Amino acid sequence: MNILEMEHSKGWGGQEKRTIRLINNLNDRYKTFFIAQPDSQIVKHKDEINAEVIPFKMGQIYNIFTIFKLALMIKRYNIDIISTHSGKDAWLGAIAGKLTSTPVIRTRHLLTKINSPFSYNLSTIVVSVSKQVEDYLKSVGVKNTTTIYTGVDTNIYKPNSLNKLREEYNISKDTFVVGIVAVLRAAKRHKDLIEAISDIKKDIKLVIVGDGPQKKNIQNLIKEKGLENKVIMTGKRDDVNEILSDFDLFVLPSNQEALGTSLLEASSCAVPVIGSRVGGIPECVREDKNGLLFEAENIDELREKIIEMMENKERYEFFKANSREFIIKNFSVEKMVKDTQELYDKIGKDR
Repeated sequence: MNILEMEHSKGWGGQEKRTIRLINNLNDRYKTFFIAQPDSQIVKHKDEINAEVIPFKMGQIYNIFTIFKLALMIKRYNIDIISTHSGKDAWLGAIAGKLTSTPVIRTRHLLTKINSPFSYNLSTIVVSVSKQVEDYLKSVGVKNTTTIYTGVDTNIYKPNSLNKLREEYNISKDTFVVGIVAVLRAAKRHKDLIEAISDIKKDIKLVIVGDGPQKKNIQNLIKEKGLENKVIMTGKRDDVNEILSDFDLFVLPSNQEALGTSLLEASSCAVPVIGSRVGGIPECVREDKNGLLFEAENIDELREKIIEMMENKERYEFFKANSREFIIKNFSVEKMVKDTQELYDKIGKDR
């Protein structure tokens, strides 16, 4: 079966990485062709992708020459299914799919408002990365939907005893380390976590991994609170899978999240987690499996949950013992691939 992946985005974020994890783990029965913008990160990383990556300039959605060129490509490569992800490639893929009688799967990676369900309903089916995203799309008129959870590579994200981060920053083994890995954006609510940590009178450190537009504001808040010895900002790192095990607790206090992949990665490393009760986070943070939930932007409740993790050893150890198994069963790459291949086979059969 020949799959045509389309991605208009030029970035290298969670959306693109999910698509690439899927492609790289598909069964040999599926051959992937991947068209992306010539100056995109996908094209730059083409050697890491198990697909024929084709630089393709995606013009305006009503550009007849772009659509014609795309339709010819679909015929030339004998494409069985078109898979789209962003606004512009979704329009182009849907139109080309109609012209060539090729089914289209559109994946919705975000939990943000859409202008209209029309372009979504041009696709054969819309895949959401969480039930919360799917429920929202249904509520605004998107008709044919399903959910396939984002899968993390549990062979990469696994417990280790390297102590890499603690040694690098000279953190005692007795210090309780709270960590967050996220782009420094306002929606991630790093400031709430800093505020919560500031009033905890215990041997505790907060490690913030990531970079982004809120960096200066976060640095100013740390200085204002006099927390220079309590909060560490590492910047962006490429060894997150190796340092997650140095965290005693992972927290994601976002006020908007389609799922929360970083929570999945931490849980896969057997690190207990705390997440805000927004978007798809309650689907991947279960209080009977891997962690605790709190109301977004409620700093007092967040502080209470962190202290509970520090003091309730029995519950903490339960989360530590059960979280990895929860991820393997529900949020692994293998599960994502299995569900996607079943969808491919069903849509290909219905064609």
